[in-house]
Amino acid sequence: MNRQEWNELVLRYAPPFGAFLQSWEWGAFQQQLGRQVERVYHVDANGVLLGQAIKMDLPLGQFYWYLPKGPLGTMSQARMESVLREELPDATFLRIEPRGVSRLLQVVDVQPRTTLQLDLTQSEETLLMGMKSKTRYNIRLSERKGVVCRQADLEAFEDFIRLMDQTTQRDQFVAHPDVYYRTMLESLSGQEARARLIMAYFEGRPIAGNIVLDFHGVRSYLHGATSNLHRNVMAQYALHWYVILEAKRAGMQAFDFWGVAPEDAGPEHPWAGISRYKQGFGGRVLEMPGTFDLPMRHLWYSMYRMGKKVRTGR
Repeated sequence: MNRQEWNELVLRYAPPFGAFLQSWEWGAFQQQLGRQVERVYHVDANGVLLGQAIKMDLPLGQFYWYLPKGPLGTMSQARMESVLREELPDATFLRIEPRGVSRLLQVVDVQPRTTLQLDLTQSEETLLMGMKSKTRYNIRLSERKGVVCRQADLEAFEDFIRLMDQTTQRDQFVAHPDVYYRTMLESLSGQEARARLIMAYFEGRPIAGNIVLDFHGVRSYLHGATSNLHRNVMAQYALHWYVILEAKRAGMQAFDFWGVAPEDAGPEHPWAGISRYKQGFGGRVLEMPGTFDLPMRHLWYSMYRMGKKVRTGR
């Protein structure tokens, strides 16, 4: 099966959001990172199964297969599990993110289970009116202050990394290695799935950057970084409005903010702050069940779970 045929199937059975993670190009990106990728396509009387699996190494020579926002298709859960066991053997476990509720063991989410999407078929005026007043104010403030946004090439990559270093230290989270972002921008450069680096500048200085990924009419915001300087010019608001408008003007149908806290989450949720920021732009909430494990080698899986609990406390 070639790239076009695979992507057509992904779109036919697409999850509510995050279809790009099952795209042929995302698999090629993972291969560029040095990971093994297997694409499973199975049709029988029970239905269709489609899934792109990434091999993730574990200690002591063990590994698991991870199917981000997959598998896809029409098979019953029981048959889906049986086919995956046959097609992806020898793993300690399979980690999946199905579109339907699963009877399997639910684990900590890898990809967001809840997101926020803007309908880009609306007019610019309607999009602005759907925002919270503070968000509209900050967009206009940033524009008045002279923040300039534009698509950047790889010459601006080191600026983005410097901003990411400041962001991770300030907000206390762990980013991907630098090579992950560079490989994403270099390898996801085709027509069907394309990663873009878009930067915001103030007085000629780079002060914010976003990496977005476009796949068949949906732009997903994946990574963002901001400077510790000039926080008062609200560059991130101008930058987000820029990437939204650019996607709309390119004819895309939706902008995905790629992850917010669940609607019933309290203020203690680690995504509470960033979720309030994203919700200021409006949009509708989309949900999926989450991330689940299918143990394959039960003794090794028990050891893996025990070791993880010791390391992380969960």
